[in-house]
Amino acid sequence: MQRASPRLDHWQNVVAHIGSVMDIAGSARQHGALLRRRGVRSADALLHLALLYGPGGLSLRSTAGFAAAADIAHLCDVSLLERLQKAGDFLADVLAHLLADSRGEAPGEGRLQLSLIDGSTVSAAGSKGSDWRLHARYAPARGRFTDLVVSEATTAEALCCVAVGAGDVLVQDRGYARLRNFAHAKQQGADFITRIGWQSVKLFDAEGQRFDLFAALPETGAPLVEHRVRIGAGKNTVPARLIIARKPPETVERQHQRLRRKASRKQQRTDPRTLRAAGFMMLLTSLPAEHATAAEVIRLYRLRWQVELAFKRLKSLGGFAELQATDPRLARSWLLAHLIAAVMIETSLSEALDSPP
Repeated sequence: MQRASPRLDHWQNVVAHIGSVMDIAGSARQHGALLRRRGVRSADALLHLALLYGPGGLSLRSTAGFAAAADIAHLCDVSLLERLQKAGDFLADVLAHLLADSRGEAPGEGRLQLSLIDGSTVSAAGSKGSDWRLHARYAPARGRFTDLVVSEATTAEALCCVAVGAGDVLVQDRGYARLRNFAHAKQQGADFITRIGWQSVKLFDAEGQRFDLFAALPETGAPLVEHRVRIGAGKNTVPARLIIARKPPETVERQHQRLRRKASRKQQRTDPRTLRAAGFMMLLTSLPAEHATAAEVIRLYRLRWQVELAFKRLKSLGGFAELQATDPRLARSWLLAHLIAAVMIETSLSEALDSPP
């Protein structure tokens, strides 16, 4: 389905905005995207082609025909394919500069710079599994993504895939509950709030003895408990607060039903420990108690719904999940072009509205 508009009167504004944060031509040369200008006169035109093919919703042939009619570029669909295959690193650089500009200045002293870290996958048409993974960092205070990185799906969710700086407070789900992620956050001067499962990480007490997670679960009537623990053993250990909150009975029952259905489909028995742990939310955080109480840590973690909703907007409204290209290099350019468009839309909306979208 064709979505590109023949109106080109706003393109110069797009180029001016991107040109204000980076050298477009220099980036295209540096990343080998525009070594020859045959058919494509400039880096601006190459970026325009990528946006027509990606978020513009045109096929390669339609993009080539549209570009020729609008005097953007003059090349056939095969030549366009080759150009876009080589444009991935250039588009990734454009995206990185736009995101760096959107991050803006750090918050004032004494304020938490909260970031929601998460990942999502994309499959090409006809694929039976996940082909690409999007690593994201979302700032709820700004109502926008502040880092987006595309990788092949074989790259696991990891904190090193997104930008992390001193003073950040990183909110992460169970997929990030790995010692290397906790250590990376502390090495960068950041703090973390991470949900864990009962088997996610090895915990130890102050004396170096294995911490008994199930013995630490709150008794009936106690909605919330907190313990001092150390994540991992040896030189790489990371000190943290373990916060355990009891879930409402109706939530626990729904979770138990899901676990039993899943085990039934796989013809397996549900581990009793899994059923017991399902009754609690367990969080690890490096935030000092004077910066956030246990109840405040739980409240901050529950803001994760915002990044999940942002992913849904990106996929359903932005078309990010409608990947048609199967060639890996072409698919990467297609995905990056969508992210460039999404970031620019978020920027324009933030400038037009009194508050983030």
